[in-house]
Order: sequence, then structure tokens, then C-alpha cells
Amino acid sequence: MAEPTTEIDKRSERFDLKTLYETSRLLSASLDLDFVANNLLLSAMSKLFTTRGCVWLYDDATGGYSVRAVKGAGSLDKCDATEEDFAVSDILTGEDVPRAFFDKRIRLVAPILFGDRRIGMLGLGGKATGSSFTDREIEFVSSLVNMSSAAIENSIVVEQLRQANRELDSHIQQLHTLFDLSQEFNATIDRDRLVRLLSLTLMGQMLVSRHIVALSRDGSQPGEVPEGDIQTVTSRGLSLEASDHDNLRKLFRLREPLNVAATTVASAATGVAATSTPTGDTGDVATEPDIEDSTRAWLKDQKVSLVLPVIHQGATCGLLCLGQKQTRQPYAEADVEFLSALANLFIVSMQNSFLVAERIEKERLEEEMRLAREIQEKLQPAEMPKVEGLDLALIAMPSRHVAGDYVDVQPLDDNRVLTAIGDVTGKGLPASLLMSNVQACLHMVLPMDMTLEQATGHMNRVICANTGYDKFITYFHGIYYPDTREFKYVNAGHNPPLLIRANGEAEELDVGGLLLGVMASMPYDLGTTTLHPGDVLVMFTDGATEAMDPQEEEFGEDRLTDAIRKHQELPAQEILNALVRDIEAFVGGSPTQFDDLTMIVMKAVE
Repeated sequence: MAEPTTEIDKRSERFDLKTLYETSRLLSASLDLDFVANNLLLSAMSKLFTTRGCVWLYDDATGGYSVRAVKGAGSLDKCDATEEDFAVSDILTGEDVPRAFFDKRIRLVAPILFGDRRIGMLGLGGKATGSSFTDREIEFVSSLVNMSSAAIENSIVVEQLRQANRELDSHIQQLHTLFDLSQEFNATIDRDRLVRLLSLTLMGQMLVSRHIVALSRDGSQPGEVPEGDIQTVTSRGLSLEASDHDNLRKLFRLREPLNVAATTVASAATGVAATSTPTGDTGDVATEPDIEDSTRAWLKDQKVSLVLPVIHQGATCGLLCLGQKQTRQPYAEADVEFLSALANLFIVSMQNSFLVAERIEKERLEEEMRLAREIQEKLQPAEMPKVEGLDLALIAMPSRHVAGDYVDVQPLDDNRVLTAIGDVTGKGLPASLLMSNVQACLHMVLPMDMTLEQATGHMNRVICANTGYDKFITYFHGIYYPDTREFKYVNAGHNPPLLIRANGEAEELDVGGLLLGVMASMPYDLGTTTLHPGDVLVMFTDGATEAMDPQEEEFGEDRLTDAIRKHQELPAQEILNALVRDIEAFVGGSPTQFDDLTMIVMKAVE
């Protein structure tokens, strides 16, 4: 005798509840989005006896829906569904299913909602029995989708976090790579080794095997072609003829990265994104409209995708031409920033290698430490720039073979001049390598459109990412404006420079923030003062004030202030010489120089 219908219904209902419970438990235990989507699809298909189905999920990156799981309907990922087709608010069956899905033999669609937000959709084909979906089956699908939505949302969030962590890890790895490479580049003058390091880095970090590196010893000014010879340092995977050097020479007019295929303009250096870029093109990379069509055609014939000019001290001194990645992925903005920093490190190191090699040929250096000291000296200004209304002088005396102090004077546009001074914890070669990294950071941000506060913050973030908790740097830099006689500066925990006015009054330049390498998110303030004729500004490291006499008494800021007042009527270089003599006289019979002695003297003149 057959069982009553109500008893069958009860058993079926208990089976449905058990199925929902098991599915909910299974989905809640997993954060794998593919696993969750596939189990949702298989649970619905097995219950409704369908042989085809699909789960679409909304993708924030593309702003549309993409197939996440599909069974028995491989062509569903190619359906011409629009945003309106996915905008269903309730379960639809049969002829009510949007035409784009109905044509693919989908006979039931159910929106996947999390709260009031649509995160996806479930689509199922017709039942294998050919019958229509019952109310109980539709209710089962509704319950299944509702229970699955939280698991899907959680899995999406986890996947996004994993992607963010992967990107963060990639950025950290790139910063570590740049730091390691800065040490490698600054520690060698072997050009073959530098080329090998560059090639290995391009292949290891970017999966780029085709590249050209061109170097101009003379450099070129904005929009100009260099007059001297162009030297191809390396050409890997690309064949260059003698006539190709004319096209390379023309590319030295570039001031921003050039994406060969892009059709829109944006500044990668300042982070301004392109408003529109063709599919597959590199976003956030600038195109130069004044590049000749013949040169652009030559780049495409050579299969060059990206050209990066290297600008050092206001002149384009090198080019890095890159082919397509082996992954065929476009160059992202982060890639361009990393490659620009890498190219700058490489070209500067190549330029330094030429300078040091010329010196080696004359003197035949024998000791590696002596060579390291000469490389560091080459990184310092060779001579003081001529600035209207300003008399400049500097000295950098290391306590050992190499110094942990950093000093630089760089001429800028509009006859402005930038001065920088810093001191790293420790002495000797480790400190000098860290100071070389500071120098690379400063020269990397100089061409960028940044304020002093922004530049200081950027350098601080790089130092924080590349040094341990026990390494930090005191740093000060400022820009002098001859038109207004203003001196704008940022002091990052450095000894406040002493400003002695013509009437003898003393001021300290202490506006800024914490020293570099302590807190990555530290904001910095800008200080401003005016230099009148007769005023003397002295920037110094603690080697000046902490110099000790035989009784271990420090020279101190008071003695330094009095010494500046005593000699302030002299020219800048003579003031500097007199201060050094005063410090040496105070130290007297001390056997060794206790610390690096570094100073910059700026005297305002008529």
C-alpha cells in the first residue's frame, strides 16, 4: 500500500532541510571562492535534476559580471548579457528568464544578494525530466542562495584581501630589491656586472628579456637631442644597426615615460592617471606627442613597449627601452615607478663607473675601501653653483675611509639652489651605503613635481621600508629663492642649522618633524626664513658640535655660534675654513677624529 502524500511531503521536506543544513555547514567552513561557487551550483543542480548551470559573480575590478562556476554549459561565459539582464530582483523561471540567458537554455535565474547589494546570480538549465520547476524547488533554490550569499561575500572579501596582500608583498619586494640593488650598484664599478644585475632584475622582477639601455655622457636638456655620442650599454633580444642610433638619439628628448601603444597622455611621475586607455595598453604612462612618427614606427618594429628616460641633475643621461613582458600583461603604474627607480640607479651607477674608471687608469687604486671613498666623493658636488645673492661653501671630512654623513648642493630651475645635509646612525661602510640610498632617493624625487614636505615624506617612507628598527637618519634640506631671498626648508630631526643675522642675533631652523626611518606615516611641516645681506646660515652634523677635547668636553653649539659671529664678515669659504680651524684647535691632542665633520656655509651677499 502506497504511503500517504503528506508523509512523502514531510520526508521530502526533511530531506530538503538536511540538504540545506549540510550545504550551509560546508560553505561556511570554506573561504575558497571557487569552492563555494561550485558547491552552490552542484547543490542546486542535484536537487532540481538539471544538467547545466552557471554562477556569475560581480567583479569590482571590471565593473561587470564574470563566470565563476559553470557545468554542462561551456558557452555561458560568452553570452551577451547586459547589466540590465543581471538586474533581476527575484527568482525567474521559464519565459520570464531574460532573453540573453534563455537563448543559452537557462530556465531559472536567481539573484545572489548580500543585504541590499547584488553580488551575483545563479542560472540553471531546464529539468532533465522536462517538467516545470515546482514551488518547493523554487523555495529550495531561494533558501540555498540566501544561505550561500554570506559565504560568497566572505570569500570575495578574503580573495580581495589576498590580492591586496599579494600586491603589498610585491611592493615590499620591489623596495627591498631597490635597496639591495642600490648597495650592489654603489659597491661596484664593473660595468659588465652592472649590466648583468640589470638584466637579471628585469627578468626576475618583470619577466622582461628584451631591452635596450643607452647612455649619454653629456646628457641633454629638456626637449633637446644630446650633442655627444650615444652609447648602447646593452641590447638584449634586440638587434641594432648603425642607423638605429639616430632614433635612440631622438628619444633623449623624452622627459616622461613613453608607452609606445598608448593614445592618451598622463604623468606617471606625478601619479596622474590616463583618462582612457585602449584595452591591453599600459595605463598611467605618458605619451610624448612630439615624438616623430618614424621614431614611433621604429620602436614598434623593434617590439619596444615602454621607454623610460633617466633624468639626472636636470639632464636626460640615459634611456631604458623595454619589450613586452613574457606574461603579455601591460606595464602598471607600480611597474613604471619601480623601473624608473631601477633605471635611475643603474644609469647613475654607470655614469659613476665611467668617472671612477678614468681615475683608476691614472692612479691604479689598490684598496677597495679607498675606492669606496672615492665613489662617495664623486656623489658629492664637484663645485658650488653660482647663485645670485648667495655665497656657498661646504666640507665633508669622514672620520674613517668613508663617511656616514650626506651633503649635497643641487642647482634647480629659476636659479634656485637646493642644499641637503644628513647623518645616519653608525659610521663606516654600512652608514655610507645607507647614505647612498638617501642620495638616490633625493635624486629620484628631484625631477618630480613635489613640495619639500612631500619629498621628505616620500624619502621617509622609502627609508622606513628599507631599514631596520635600529637605523634612522637625521636630515635637513632647503631651497633658496634668489628673487625673494626666501629660504624654505624641512628639518627631519637634524641638528638645527644656525642662522646668524648681520646684527649678531642667532636663530635656529627647527621646523619639520621626526627623523627619517622612525614612522612611515609621519607628516612634515615647512619652515621659511629670509636671508638678508650679511646673514650667515651654517648647516652642520653632530661631528662639529660633539668634537671633544682631551678632557672629553664637547665643542657644543654655544662655541659654534660664537665662532660664526667672530668670522661672519669673511666670505663663505673663509668662514668655513676658520670654523674648521677653531674645531681642530679645540680638539687639540685628541688622537683621532671622533665623528664625520660635515658643514655647509651660506652667506647672503648684495
